[in-house]
Amino acid sequence: MATTKILHPTVGPINGSTAKEGVVQFLGLQYATLADRFAPPAMREYGEQNETIEATKLGPQVLSVAPNADGEFALLQHTLEYDRSTLTQSDTEGLCLNITVPEATKGGPDTSTKLPVFVFIHGGGFVVGSNVYPHYRLGGPGFMTSSQMRKAGKKPNNGLRDQRTALLWLQKHISGFGGDPDNITLMGESAGGISACYHLFSKEPLFKRMMPMSGTMLLVPAVTPEVADANYADAMKALGLGGDHGDVENMVKMDAQEFVVRLARAGTPALPVLDDEICPTNFDFASIMNDKTSIPGQQWCEAVIIGDCAFDGNIQGLRFGHRKKGCADAFCKSITNTLGSSNSGTAEKLLSGYGLKPDLGDDEGFFKILQVANDLNFYIPTLALAQNLSKHMETYMYRFNQPNPWEGPWKGHATHILDLTFLLQNFNEYLDESQRGSAEQFAKDVIRFVNGQDPWTAWKRSGESQGEAKVLGPNEKMEVVEDVPEKVERRSIILDLAREVGLDKLNDALNAFLNTTPPV
Repeated sequence: MATTKILHPTVGPINGSTAKEGVVQFLGLQYATLADRFAPPAMREYGEQNETIEATKLGPQVLSVAPNADGEFALLQHTLEYDRSTLTQSDTEGLCLNITVPEATKGGPDTSTKLPVFVFIHGGGFVVGSNVYPHYRLGGPGFMTSSQMRKAGKKPNNGLRDQRTALLWLQKHISGFGGDPDNITLMGESAGGISACYHLFSKEPLFKRMMPMSGTMLLVPAVTPEVADANYADAMKALGLGGDHGDVENMVKMDAQEFVVRLARAGTPALPVLDDEICPTNFDFASIMNDKTSIPGQQWCEAVIIGDCAFDGNIQGLRFGHRKKGCADAFCKSITNTLGSSNSGTAEKLLSGYGLKPDLGDDEGFFKILQVANDLNFYIPTLALAQNLSKHMETYMYRFNQPNPWEGPWKGHATHILDLTFLLQNFNEYLDESQRGSAEQFAKDVIRFVNGQDPWTAWKRSGESQGEAKVLGPNEKMEVVEDVPEKVERRSIILDLAREVGLDKLNDALNAFLNTTPPV
């Protein structure tokens, strides 16, 4: 692989590598440093940089129980080969970016080009993620907080702080790679999409366009400091610590792998927490849909693409798959207990709408519960967010209906993260001709969006009562239609019930069942 050396005007000399003809990559570029695993990110400064930075291989991944992409491959039911021996972990050196640019000209990139910048944040439930993506702190280092930690000077929401620092680093340095710092599109999948939405709460502009895929802030609302304290107390028990003032220092000193493994085995949640800066406000379905939540990004973000997969809900099977036996009976009892007494008839309508009965077989009951989770966790939040943002910026919706083509329990369903697979083109050789064509068209649409053009018809224009969405699949189907359940192949039962009791009560009922186990 050929090496390309550039003299970056603010970073200094950098060695990158030619990925293929016409494309250069700069891998493992550190955007922030950490004093310890709980310290806030400090943007990497370069000053008088004379020593050449080697950016020809991936940097170390942040601490994680799964240091590779195998979990995502299992979810997709198909793998790609990669060299696992190249993946390493680091407690404090893992905040890195991988930057891909058109091939450098003599003396470095043409800084006058001002190419649009496309930034991707990976998913993984804030717990795992692949080293081949720009990354941020996960699990305990990324999201653990408590009153004790804050007294010790450790800020909450480190994972989101890391991402924000990366975006600010790009604004400062991307022009030296030929990119336009004022023309950044932020895209995230699943937890990455949730993250992108949280960055709309920044008062400081961070990007020009946004594309959350199969994940919004409504899927994982920030918990209160009191809930964070309770989670912290459970974490101290899992780590064998005493719950006193020395715990923070002891956690910093603890062996890195032991630290993350113990927390993972205990099911310690990694969740955003309400604070004064990163997650400054409470919200729910009602406040988002009625535009009652203060979202500064409404004023500085110009356009957004929002989308879901027809069966994103399969990811929630990771939350209660170990309770699959008798799950239909347990779910029916939980929903009835939550909704039955206070909202007469609602529980029965919900259960009958999804064909859920106590005596269903485990596999059938599991599948139908995941359909409920799909609609309340993924489909409905896209409508709520679009209703909010379309009042302030150009908003585009997609509905991904391409069936998973690979053998496994989810074959034939448009499963979680399959849209990302199509968009990024990594699996094209394993798709049939019609699906490959759909993948290529999806990518072309998003490239237009990144370049400031309309990818397809806007979701809702002035004076319209109903939005429109681009439907991708099944197979060769690609068209913009009215964004109503029957035309985009979604169910209407939750929307129907919401008119009676509100979405937040329905969401609370689902969470009463799901939250008996750690979140994914």
